[in-house]
Amino acid sequence: MRQYLDENDKITEIRLELRHPAGKKYLWVLVEGETDQKLYAKLIVGSNTRVEKVYGGNCDNGGGLLPLRYAVSTLRLETNRVIGIRDADFLHLDQQQETIDFLFLTDVHDAEMMILSCDAAFQSVVAEYLVSRRTDFDVLRQEILNSIAFLGVIRWLNNLESLELNFKGLSVTAFIDPITLIPDKQGCIQEIENRSPIKKRAVQLQEIDAKLVEILDYYNLYNGHDVEKVLALHITKKTLGEKGINDGDIGKSLRIAFRKQDFEATKLYTSLKQWERQTGYSLF
Repeated sequence: MRQYLDENDKITEIRLELRHPAGKKYLWVLVEGETDQKLYAKLIVGSNTRVEKVYGGNCDNGGGLLPLRYAVSTLRLETNRVIGIRDADFLHLDQQQETIDFLFLTDVHDAEMMILSCDAAFQSVVAEYLVSRRTDFDVLRQEILNSIAFLGVIRWLNNLESLELNFKGLSVTAFIDPITLIPDKQGCIQEIENRSPIKKRAVQLQEIDAKLVEILDYYNLYNGHDVEKVLALHITKKTLGEKGINDGDIGKSLRIAFRKQDFEATKLYTSLKQWERQTGYSLF
């Protein structure tokens, strides 16, 4: 049934609750996905705060806005008790801002990367699943980031130039050696080309490597789910299947390891606290 729900269902639901006496005290924090809802519901725990997912995924609603952006912009015309949190995606890398008022951005590319950038959370997960790397967890993290940097650049170029490259169903782990973490860049490029019949142009390995030299901030380059997939495969192979896990296990462990004090160190938290001061409302 949920596959048939979209942002309009959430808008209607909140409108109905706003008309109810009990609903007039609620504050809504709207987010993009189920894992975001699980994360922020743990971190933003005010007695009147409701963290809810906007259905519709990343599909354009036909008006040029993704579901979360459309829901927040629509409801903000009717109430000041609704805000949103979205993944920054490539906005920070492109030095752009979100144009919808009170739709706040993650510090880095997405919520998963925000957690992965936290030393305490990442070290905790490595210590649990790959104890041999617990003391040099930061080196392991950089090795994984380096292994998929080329794919991040391809996604970025596709976003910048609207190249119509098709990444749907692409498995990043198919092009990364699970032990050495060395990527097969050319193989991945060829696979993307093969699955993109309407692409505007092909990307070249030379231009990808040239872009990589320019990028200093890898945390704004990646989809965090790709990092989780590579880490899960690496752990499984290094432990000879003894601790065979998948990316869902990694994501769950990272969310559990990410503490309130870690969240309080983010720019996102600072922005939310500033909103509290400006409005007099209490999210936390």
